[in-house]
Parts: sequence; structure tokens; C-alpha cells
Amino acid sequence: MRPLPPVDPHPGLAANAERHREALWRYLRVLGADPVAADDLVQEVFLVALERADFDDRVPGAVFTFLRTTARHLWLRSLRRRTTPLEVEAADLVWQQNCGDGPGDDYVDALRQCVERLPARSRTLLQATYGDGDGRTAAGARVGLGEQGVKSSLRRLRAFLHDCIRQRLEVR
Repeated sequence: MRPLPPVDPHPGLAANAERHREALWRYLRVLGADPVAADDLVQEVFLVALERADFDDRVPGAVFTFLRTTARHLWLRSLRRRTTPLEVEAADLVWQQNCGDGPGDDYVDALRQCVERLPARSRTLLQATYGDGDGRTAAGARVGLGEQGVKSSLRRLRAFLHDCIRQRLEVR
């Protein structure tokens, strides 16, 4: 008689692993993790999830709620000497307000649509600042602005994106 194959205790986790991975990575970035730390923490979260069995993957949203809570705790543990729990709580509140208990896919879709509406110069400034991590001087050099011009432009861009995202999410 052949042995039975092992039973996956959390098929909901495996079935949606890639989507959960992307959403967890975004969540950790919102909390303040750099891209490398977010990658590492996502791996740790999945290890914890595979070792533990205290979530019900048959309940919609339960898997991501468990993963997000685990990610938050691992992030806090990694930050004990670098930041305060209040800063992480504030970032978590931003996630809750914009994404609830979900993975934030609607918010990301709205953000992408709003960024597409921007002029090329504004998209370049956003990419230089937030995508490439350039400082104000380097980002300004790309678009022909001084440091104060970059600061003012980014403030206006963030306000525009905030309003645009809110409008798109209200329509849905």
C-alpha cells in the first residue's frame, strides 16, 4: 500500500500565495519597510503561516487578516530599536482607512489610474522621488526644478493623487 500524500492544512494560503505576497509586500512598505526588508519579512510571514494552524482559510479574508497581523508583528519586532510602535500604529491606521482588511488591490488600481492621468513631467518626478529614491536635488535635475520646486510639486501631486484616488474609490 502506498502512503497517502500529505494534506495541505491551508489550501487557501497556497491557492492565493502570489496575491497575498504582493499585498503583504505593499502593506509592509506602507508601514515603512524598505523593499529588501519587505521581501524578507514576507518570507518570514509565510513560514509562520505554514507552521501555525490558528486561522480558518475557509473564511473569506481570514487568510490575509492572519498574514497582515503576522507581518505587522514581525515588522514591529524588527524595529524595536529604530522606531516607535506609535509610528507603526499610524501607518497601520492609514492601511485600515484605505484598504480595510483587504489586500489593497482597489486602492492600487485607483492609484495607477490617477498616475496615468498626470503629465509626463509629473510622472517622471514621482518615479525619481518615490520609485528610484532620488533626493530633491537629483529628482529636480531630471525635470528642471530646484529643491523648493520639487518640494512644492510633490505636495501638489500628493494632494491631487489623494483626491483622485478617493473619487475613484467612491465610484466603485
